[in-house]
Amino acid sequence: MKKYLAIAVAAAALMTAAPAAAQSWQSINQRQDRLDARIDTGVRNGSLTRNEAVRLRAEFNDLVRLEARYRASNGLSFNERADLDRRFDNLSQRIRYERNDRDDRGWQSINQRQRHIDSRIDFGVQRGYISRREATRLRAEFNDIARLEVQYRRNGLSNPERRELDRRFDRLSATVEAELRDRNNRRG
Repeated sequence: MKKYLAIAVAAAALMTAAPAAAQSWQSINQRQDRLDARIDTGVRNGSLTRNEAVRLRAEFNDLVRLEARYRASNGLSFNERADLDRRFDNLSQRIRYERNDRDDRGWQSINQRQRHIDSRIDFGVQRGYISRREATRLRAEFNDIARLEVQYRRNGLSNPERRELDRRFDRLSATVEAELRDRNNRRG
């Protein structure tokens, strides 16, 4: 009797879990859209380098071509669908890994740098070390760098582009600090 009760409980648990699993299943087109969007997001936010994005896109396009070949041969069989699911799972894991591999350790995002530079400029203006005109000029220079970064990120941020942005940010930061020291020395 206990044996039948255990089987009945197990069957009920499986029937309850089946609808939840079915809801999380995505069609191949939905998976393609999600993976494509994740690569785009990684390029835009800088978590994927240009080389990583190119490599992941190539793999993604290979899967799209494979799916087209499978479909051309009288639709997708169960085995072909399982093969595509496995391959999409592997690509999804690689995207996750590449976006989190921290190969840009030490790199500050534009938002972090903007907050730092803005706070230094605000400090200088409040203390009278930087004039409003100088603050406007420094912020305009920052905005030029921000526009350049947006342009670079469209296709993924390459290492030479990252170095160029770092060089410009460092120069702007040094200018802000020089303005602070210069005015501070004049006042004291």
